[in-house]
Amino acid sequence: MRTLVLDSTYYPVRIVNWQKAMILLFTGRAEIVTEYQDRRIAGVTNSFTLPKILRLYSRHKSEKKVRFSRQNLFWRDAFKCQYCLEIHSASLLTIDHVLPQSRGGKTSWENVVSACAPCNTKKGNKLPHEANMRLLKKPEQPKWSPQICLRLKEDDPEEWYQWFSLKSA
Repeated sequence: MRTLVLDSTYYPVRIVNWQKAMILLFTGRAEIVTEYQDRRIAGVTNSFTLPKILRLYSRHKSEKKVRFSRQNLFWRDAFKCQYCLEIHSASLLTIDHVLPQSRGGKTSWENVVSACAPCNTKKGNKLPHEANMRLLKKPEQPKWSPQICLRLKEDDPEEWYQWFSLKSA
């Protein structure tokens, strides 16, 4: 069983397992918004209904920057090679430094792009224009927030969708 966790302003911040939900509840960091009517856990002396949605008493402190990672880079570039514009799976994409590392290029949001292996090999340690290649767009740090990237599953409660402004199927 999973529990949707909202911050004090009712903004969805994460989805946790039932054990973590009970810890948040019993340590006084959250309150129950709704419970599963048919899901209970029993201890030696007590029985509890599992929380479906919890609200934290504090406001969620979110980072304003998206953490740099291979996967986040591919999401930023929509899994598309920034040179040939073909969409690939993550396993077929590489990270290309626009200004090559051999020429002082840093590994940063502003200097790396997703590239398929053939395009990355063709570019080598050249600048795009030196290799007669053109970038789809200038690389930059993403503006989306990683905190709102919660993965809902088919068996998650329909009630959760109202917190994401999504319509149920």
